[in-house]
Amino acid sequence: MSSAGKEREQKRKLQHFLNDLALLGSLQGFKYFQPWLRGKEELLLTVVNEDLVSFIRFADSHSKINCLLNSRHLLPASPSEGEIAVPEVNCTLFLLAGYVKYGRPYAWIRSNHERLVSIGGMDSMVKDTPMKLKSITDWQTRGIRVWDIVSELVCLCSVPSPSNPLALDMRYIKTLPLHDRFLVTGALLGFLETYLIYGNRDELHYDKVVEEVKPLRRLHFQALLELQRLRERALKSPVAPQGRTLQDEIPSVQQVAFIE
Repeated sequence: MSSAGKEREQKRKLQHFLNDLALLGSLQGFKYFQPWLRGKEELLLTVVNEDLVSFIRFADSHSKINCLLNSRHLLPASPSEGEIAVPEVNCTLFLLAGYVKYGRPYAWIRSNHERLVSIGGMDSMVKDTPMKLKSITDWQTRGIRVWDIVSELVCLCSVPSPSNPLALDMRYIKTLPLHDRFLVTGALLGFLETYLIYGNRDELHYDKVVEEVKPLRRLHFQALLELQRLRERALKSPVAPQGRTLQDEIPSVQQVAFIE
């Protein structure tokens, strides 16, 4: 392949990654992480720190690995010192980005540096050094997608690694209001079913995701049926149940009709 062809292919792959990033940033309901899209090229990822007591000694050595690249010129567009996002308790914040100027994705640690790396100084330049991740190293030669990078970060923060880094928090999802539950489960289904098509079937957690999708699909269609019943009830009566007006019910009903 010519140099021009390689450049076009790299741009195509990066745009594909940015599309994945935008999709992931619109989702909620994962058990081990929460994404937050920030602009066209950046996503903040809050990952739960989960170490079992029996693995603490191993966790100490596991978390002090040198997971930074030997390069300090690959700085993020948003410097660490200016970070306004505050991670939740017992969580680590990461910045995942696909800057056009670098032509490939990178990840930076935004909090709890001392938990993950064993380096002295911890000056701002070190804090803004990108991570050395297998998924990102393989991005150039293999079909790496955003879920591969997220899975690696989740496993880096948990000892032992979870059996399914893409697991859902079904308890939280079930507590969402009906309309939100319908939209959230539909978006998650789209993401996970894309993973089932394009994800690596040799991954240990692939079959776990397959099992995760089944109850999610049931929950989604249950929400759809409930919304359809609300629409039918609203069309039959000018006044909604419990004294609410028909207009109070219409927004969610209209969206269901549009999706159908």
